Amino acid sequence: MRGENPWKSLTMAAKSESLADIVAKHRTTSRQLRKDLEREKQDLVKSVEDLGQYLLDSLDTGVTKTYENQRRLESEAKALEAKALTFANEVGQWAGLYSSFNDALKELGDVKNWAQGIEADLNSINTSLIQVVKQGSKKPATNPQGSGEETKSVEPKGSSVDGVENV
Repeated sequence: MRGENPWKSLTMAAKSESLADIVAKHRTTSRQLRKDLEREKQDLVKSVEDLGQYLLDSLDTGVTKTYENQRRLESEAKALEAKALTFANEVGQWAGLYSSFNDALKELGDVKNWAQGIEADLNSINTSLIQVVKQGSKKPATNPQGSGEETKSVEPKGSSVDGVENV
């Protein structure tokens, strides 16, 4: 067909077809092409809409997951705050109990010191009485009423003079 004249085929076709037939054929072909083009355009619009919906759904899913995670974290933070407050109250109660216990121990220590002091004082009094009794047994005692009579010295029960306990 390279060497052939393109007008030759056109003139042959023109002979067999009339101008009205060619125009009608052109219109039919144009209408079919427009329908095909419109169908392709609608398919393209639908595909773009589907893609947009898919992207929106995937974005919404991510946003929804983020929102749910945020709500879960907030509720866990509130629960943790409540537990921390409870723990702080318990620690305060334990600190109060410890302080009371510590004060009681200090008082017991004070009572012990007081008892040791009393014991030391009583031991000192006992030692003094024993010495008085020893001195009294060496010297004859005089009657306090001035009669000049000697009185017998009496040692208290349970005291010891010269290592011998009186009963």
